[in-house]
Amino acid sequence: MGKGKKILIAEDHKILREGLISLLGSEADMEVAGEAEDGLQAIRKAEELKPDLILLDLSMPRMNGISVIKQVKGHSP
Repeated sequence: MGKGKKILIAEDHKILREGLISLLGSEADMEVAGEAEDGLQAIRKAEELKPDLILLDLSMPRMNGISVIKQVKGHSP
């Protein structure tokens, strides 16, 4: 069983994504369940991991964050 709320981080800038993973991973009630570097990968990871929370960049390659939100919400309201 995980440590707490499962979080998916979707951010195309690697250094920012790694920083968020480091910060959130140190919290006792949070678990970084996965990461994505573009919008399409974020959708796949969200369907696979079923996170409690998605920390989502709105400006990403292959699909922007707004479109990702619509897709994920359609599968997992």
